[in-house]
Amino acid sequence: MNFMNLMKTMSFSRQLVSLPWGVLMGVGFLWSSISMAKPLTLSQFTKKPKLVVTIVIDQCRSDFLTRFEERMRSQKGGGLSYLMKNGAYFPFAKFDILQSMTCPGHAIMLTGANPYQMGIPLNDWYDTDKKTDVYCVEDAQSPIVGRESKPLEGLSPRRLIGSTVGDELKMAGYQSKVVAISLKDRSAIMMGGHRADLAMWIQNGKWESSKYYLPEGKLPPWLMSLNATLEAEKGSTFKWKVSGQESGLSSTKGQGALREAVAGSKESFASQYGVRVTTDAAIRALKEFKLGLGKHPDLLAISYSSHDMLGHEKGLQARELEELTMFEDESIGELLRAIDKQVGLKNVVFAFTGDHGVAPPASLMKEQGMPAGNLDGQALLQELNLALEEKWGKSQKGSWISRLRALNFYLDPTVLADRKRDRGEVENELKRLILKPRANGEPSRDGVLHVFTRTDWETKKLPPGRFERQILKSYLPGKSGDVVLIPKPFWVDGKAFASHLTGYNYDRSVPLIFAGGNATPGVYANEVDIVDLAPTLSFMLGLISPSGSDGRVLHEIFEK
Repeated sequence: MNFMNLMKTMSFSRQLVSLPWGVLMGVGFLWSSISMAKPLTLSQFTKKPKLVVTIVIDQCRSDFLTRFEERMRSQKGGGLSYLMKNGAYFPFAKFDILQSMTCPGHAIMLTGANPYQMGIPLNDWYDTDKKTDVYCVEDAQSPIVGRESKPLEGLSPRRLIGSTVGDELKMAGYQSKVVAISLKDRSAIMMGGHRADLAMWIQNGKWESSKYYLPEGKLPPWLMSLNATLEAEKGSTFKWKVSGQESGLSSTKGQGALREAVAGSKESFASQYGVRVTTDAAIRALKEFKLGLGKHPDLLAISYSSHDMLGHEKGLQARELEELTMFEDESIGELLRAIDKQVGLKNVVFAFTGDHGVAPPASLMKEQGMPAGNLDGQALLQELNLALEEKWGKSQKGSWISRLRALNFYLDPTVLADRKRDRGEVENELKRLILKPRANGEPSRDGVLHVFTRTDWETKKLPPGRFERQILKSYLPGKSGDVVLIPKPFWVDGKAFASHLTGYNYDRSVPLIFAGGNATPGVYANEVDIVDLAPTLSFMLGLISPSGSDGRVLHEIFEK
């Protein structure tokens, strides 16, 4: 059927015929493009992978791949370069939350849910009713396994609301195994979800877990064997490995080629040693759990924390970060070869991403003429408490503001009751004090862009545009602060050299790659959110998306 005949059969043919020929040609091209996209066949859709592997690099801002891609291509056997070449690659995917951090970032990936749904807005927060600090994965009911811990010390995913992809696999009736591994406890636990067979992490130089996953209170023999290896290496000098020519895009101040670390030290885990230890554990778990060899799909989630540990210390332009990225490429390649040997890459689906990005060091930005700086949160906290005392008096019950966490200010309800003040009234006074202009009309504090309160959230009177959207996806009363400060771009909280805390593009932009299954390789310019990761994996597994998923199936990667 030619184009004109096709138009005559369409209900809007008269409108089309009246259009100029150039427009008609454009419509014809669009229709042709749409008709050329072929859906999956039923047999393609129903063929499930034997293994799903989610790989995360903590603090992997999008440009860690784009800046060093040429060098990666020249490095044989690299895992990141393999995934970029053979996967559906979205270079600039984004989180759409107000504050970019490790715990909410990892929680979002496999729940597909934003904080307002899955309950994790920050790494830690303050419970004003119980007057206690809360860590996102703490759980006194789940004591640590692998070391002596305090009576009330424990870890689990109980604070995570809703299901993950791994949970949905289990609930579908499949005899699937789910394993999550990271140097950081919160990363492993958030990826593993509620029904993981094991989540494991490093503490005090050794692998451990909790009774939530190991109810008998004992590490399996193979995990004890990994710890024996770590103990044997402890104290030895670990030298960084450098291969290939540097890109020229990193600062010459960092001498990555000369860096050394003492194995087992905190510094060593913020180096190639930490990457190697993580890959060794992933390969061992692959074998011990016989992942990908059963009747039903299994899920292995790995997060490389060393990148974030070093990034905070050195900043994203440091030569050490370039060398670490190249070693991560090499080490992930080793992991892929182990998976290929056991399962066959054709039977595996890979998803790769980062949990957040990072801001350039404020000191470097200032040197280069950019408006940037550090906000002294503790000094501001003291100033605001004094101002409230001057206005409404000092309370014997405590300070007006109990805590400051990641620019979240938490009011003390006992002080409000003691001084007979309404929460909203005190919130508005704090907001006024923070934004109070100078005599010349300039803001009283450099680096402050917006302030919003819990009352603003309740009445939906929020900062405009992106901020309103991100606040609505992120804010959780009782966990988020009563008053929250939004800094200007390139201003960071505290004295951190490099940090991530905001919803600006440098903190929220990460790569997203799907390789294997029916994903069509290529570079995709589409605007995608990391909440799309979980529903896309769920589609490939034939599962309902996790309970709180806000994302969509990235259908464009399946259209041939």
